[in-house]
Amino acid sequence: MTRRPPIPSPPHHGGCLCGAARDRVDVPPMAINACHCQDCRKLTGAANLLMVAVPRDGFHHLSGAVDRFRKRADSGREVDIIRCAVCGTRLWHEPLASPALLFFAAGTLDESDWAIPTSHIWIEKAAPGTSFQPDAIQVQGQPATRDVLFDAFAAVYAKS
Repeated sequence: MTRRPPIPSPPHHGGCLCGAARDRVDVPPMAINACHCQDCRKLTGAANLLMVAVPRDGFHHLSGAVDRFRKRADSGREVDIIRCAVCGTRLWHEPLASPALLFFAAGTLDESDWAIPTSHIWIEKAAPGTSFQPDAIQVQGQPATRDVLFDAFAAVYAKS
């Protein structure tokens, strides 16, 4: 079992590297997911992208100009990737197939120590030496629906 800190109550505040773009999340997370696909690895320059899923209406872009880039993923789904227009920090993405959802990069939070993945996707593309939390699910490729990510999160945090 992974030792997990409690998830603090919202709001959660975050922003980009230069401080120009700021945002706030007013709802609890629905999932904390690590994506190991090549796109996410390139976007972050890291072994994966750790993202937090929330209802889109619970996320608020407060300030700063942002740029939007549309990308078709290996799954065939399209997402709009939002970055700070000044420093280029990848802030969040909006899946076109799920307009009620938004996924923000956990690393953009002011306080992110609680963001430990409960799911990993595209694990067949994971960097060598990647470790996975024993209580987190591992999914080959992109799941058919995101419900598997939400169910994994609920299962882990129902035990807390």
